[in-house]
Parts: sequence; C-alpha cells; structure tokens
Amino acid sequence: MFNLFGKKKSKEEALEYADKKLNKGLTGMMMKGFVPKEHRDMINQSLNQAKQAHMTSTGAIPVAATATVLSITDTGKLVNYDPIVILALNVTEPDGRSYQKTMETLVSKLQIPRPGDQIGLGQNPANPSELIYMGLLAP
Repeated sequence: MFNLFGKKKSKEEALEYADKKLNKGLTGMMMKGFVPKEHRDMINQSLNQAKQAHMTSTGAIPVAATATVLSITDTGKLVNYDPIVILALNVTEPDGRSYQKTMETLVSKLQIPRPGDQIGLGQNPANPSELIYMGLLAP
C-alpha cells in the first residue's frame, strides 16, 4: 500500500487507517450522512474480511482446515465489486479427516480461487462448528 503524502504504510496500517476514516471522526460522520446504512455495512464487511485475510496470511489467526477447490460457480452477485461465488471443496481437517463441502462466499476480485487452488478455512466466531472462507494459501 502507498500513501501519496507521507510514509509508505504496511497492509495492516492501511487497513486500520481505512477503518478509522470510514467509521470515526469527521469522515465517519460524513459517511453516515451520505452513504446508506446497508452500503456502509457492506463496506465494513469487506474491510473486516480483508483484515481477517491479512491476519490469516501472517499467522495471527489459525486456519481451522484447508481445502482444495474442485469447482467455482459465479452467482452473479457482487458486494463492493467483489463476487459472491459457490465453491465446491475437498476439505481436509487437521486430524487428517477429508470430506467434500459446498460453500457460498464472498471472495476478493483480486484473488479469485481457481480449481486446484488451496484455500484456508476458519471457524465462524458466531458458530464454531461452521467453517468460513479465509482466503488463498501461499503456494
């Protein structure tokens, strides 16, 4: 990430900066005044997913399982220009257990998984028995 006026920011600093600008202070009040609540919620959801993906890639959030993408289907839905897709997965648990699963999830348009790619799955904080998409794993 870069900053036009000042020092270069790390990804983590850039995500925190974006969160502050969108939700706090004068710009946060302007967002509340000009942007409808459902759009602000979608922006914050995308920002939270970017934070989770960054924390997963740095090892700050442990990956609960890994999966190989078998197929991907576009639903035609977008959230902040990021597609919602249906992934057919071959999931491998840490204990070695393997099974197939289908999941509908939001993915970054910059990192759309392809068949054969390895992805990380995490536990949903609201429902620990449910797995959520965490992003592509480094090859």
